[in-house]
Amino acid sequence: MVSRKKRDESSPDRPALSLVADDDLSGAVDAMSGSEPDETAQGATEEQRLEAEHGTSLDQGSTGDASEEEVDAALPKIPGLSSMSPTEQAQAILEDADPVAYYKMLNGLVRSSHSSLLQALPYTPALEFHNPTCVVVEPEPTNVETVELYARAAYPDFDRVLLAAFNDPALDHLMAELYHLLMVEKTNVALVTNHGQIIDIALVMGAWLSAMLAPDRSFGVLGEHGSLEELAEVSNVLVSRMVITRQAFNVPAIQVLQCGSRIFLSVPQTASRRRAKLEAALVRANNTLMRTALDEQLAKGGQLLAMAASGSQDLTIPGLMKKARAAWRARRGDDPGEAPTLHLQPLYDGTLTLMQSCTYVLPVAICLDSSTPACVIGGLTRIKEKDDCHRIMDWIALAHQEATGVPTIYHWHEDDLLTQVRARLNR
Repeated sequence: MVSRKKRDESSPDRPALSLVADDDLSGAVDAMSGSEPDETAQGATEEQRLEAEHGTSLDQGSTGDASEEEVDAALPKIPGLSSMSPTEQAQAILEDADPVAYYKMLNGLVRSSHSSLLQALPYTPALEFHNPTCVVVEPEPTNVETVELYARAAYPDFDRVLLAAFNDPALDHLMAELYHLLMVEKTNVALVTNHGQIIDIALVMGAWLSAMLAPDRSFGVLGEHGSLEELAEVSNVLVSRMVITRQAFNVPAIQVLQCGSRIFLSVPQTASRRRAKLEAALVRANNTLMRTALDEQLAKGGQLLAMAASGSQDLTIPGLMKKARAAWRARRGDDPGEAPTLHLQPLYDGTLTLMQSCTYVLPVAICLDSSTPACVIGGLTRIKEKDDCHRIMDWIALAHQEATGVPTIYHWHEDDLLTQVRARLNR
């Protein structure tokens, strides 16, 4: 049963948001479309894969095919709930939840491996995003120097690896085109990266903002300049709600990202949710409200949606190297040798739907590993069909491989090799 405790009537109704994405929370959350947020293959099981494929919505059971009796049993006993619309149901369920109990469940999603940068943040009723009904946090821009300060503190090589890539003079035309698509033509653009570390998508967004607001940056021959207020209003990042329980630099992690972006909060619907004893009804309610808010934001046009769309894993299991090399030869026509290989798991339907809700995708291949740091920015790419999204991930994998020297492959589907890797890493 969902914990019930009416929230204070004076508590804010406006949704709220957070910082960076991680393993089972990476970029795209897909409750409304009946799919799952992408989960890294590291530590994942076959059970998680099946959940990720089938997902849930507010009207479905946790496997996507539960009976009506099972669904009814999963919902809290709130008067009139069955007669409400899905969005109204979601709002009512979250209003009914005990905020402290819900916070403890979310805190159970955190693993020690997530990031040493992020520390525990105590539950604080005064923080808007600690309210269960808060699923989107509006931006509160300060200045670009603050964005750069946080980015450099989180990743000392920020200027050399990420900012240098976005400031490359060869990409000046790309920055100008992106500015005009967002500000003038009101076109939605998805910024999509691979996902390696919890801070990667936040750092990429910080680099983009810093480059767009460089003192010598102008757009067009008339010398038009942007402002942080303008860019923050159209910048959106999709992250895990788990991050509301974290702080960085002695500041709530959400507020760090809030200085340059709007943040949408999702909750994973995978086995990690069950390990944390996170109520399924709360998960579905959060993601229903979040996706509704995100759809409304994208409907305005001129929005940048940033997501780390695919989990990755390092294949170092000797017993699987032979199969990995055979797969490489079949798919790429080359041989990765004995080097560790990096695997990007497939995009699921919800992520594909989100990418297709944007007219263009800006792909970025990222690696924050100190031994092979890299940031490769692709061209703006028009999305027309689902396979285009898969081909973009193929490009990201190849760009990552060329920049780092680490053999990297994107799995279009849940193939046998990926399943075996997950099983091995979960032992």
